[in-house]
Amino acid sequence: MNSLRSFFITFLIALLVFGVCAFFITGFVTDSINGLLDGSHVTDPADTTTSESGETLSPVDPDEEIKGESFNILLIGTDYRPSILTDYHPLIAEQYPAFNDPKALIGYEGDLPEYGYRRVSADAVMLICVNKEKRSFTYMQIPTNMQLTVSGVSTTVADLYYDMGLTYFVNKMSGITGVTIDYYALTGIEEIAGIVDAMDSITYTVPCDMEYTDEISGLTISLKAGAQTLTGTDVAGLLSFDSYTSANLSREKTLLSFLKALAQKMTNVTYFNKAADIFANAEQYVYTNFTADDLLNNLDLIFMYSKFTVGTVEYPGSYYYSNGVRYFSPNITLAITTMAEYK
Repeated sequence: MNSLRSFFITFLIALLVFGVCAFFITGFVTDSINGLLDGSHVTDPADTTTSESGETLSPVDPDEEIKGESFNILLIGTDYRPSILTDYHPLIAEQYPAFNDPKALIGYEGDLPEYGYRRVSADAVMLICVNKEKRSFTYMQIPTNMQLTVSGVSTTVADLYYDMGLTYFVNKMSGITGVTIDYYALTGIEEIAGIVDAMDSITYTVPCDMEYTDEISGLTISLKAGAQTLTGTDVAGLLSFDSYTSANLSREKTLLSFLKALAQKMTNVTYFNKAADIFANAEQYVYTNFTADDLLNNLDLIFMYSKFTVGTVEYPGSYYYSNGVRYFSPNITLAITTMAEYK
């Protein structure tokens, strides 16, 4: 039982570092693990409370000693696909994912940048605040089409990562939320596709017909709406698609929905052995400064997920269109004030 519990601990933390559990706010992972550990999958309704997000939680003793320290982690998903897209800068493999010298990838005509090669975008960004004192896990999704001004130049969260590099990007996300970011975890479409192939495909309900050909790369996306079995290649196309015609659909919503389905499969007892193989080679799938020591130091705190309040905060602001492109105009002052309560 001790070895089994150790595996489950590693499994849960790996999900956290991958960013999977951050993209879907449910108690599925924790409930499944706790149920398998104690032999019970049933919770007495009298022993639960409800979070501000409407989730059912177990009570926590305010005097209970919890090891670990409050921390904040930024999760970043990118659209980097070097196995299929060949029009990146020749130095891209040396630079990705940190982009320590992003100017080497960008040409300039005077002071204005010239993009002669395919860019890498931050497609999904999520901030998680784990607050030991306030007994809370708080999630904030940062819109990647958010407009920002950097050195007098207008840009977006999606473009900022490639233009300025990972360190600057993380610091900027800290600046627009008022939250000190202790850790980051970054993954890409191909890494997620690799997980799917390692899990021998996945069943997922595609939200709409997806037919698209990128003339530059020759990449063709052809998926029909509805439930179907997807390979890693299919998933890469699914997550790359961005030609939605319904206001209720978007690449970010599809990514969040897909990661929920992926996490549900990875937490199925049938796939534990394959999941263990994935996590044993985690460096292939995630780039992070969350170390093994950080994991050990915060095990107790992270395992409080089922007892803490779990909430979601929307980044304040509004959407608008400019030349047919949808942007998000942020209220940074309000965002900093709001997050002060949770960090």
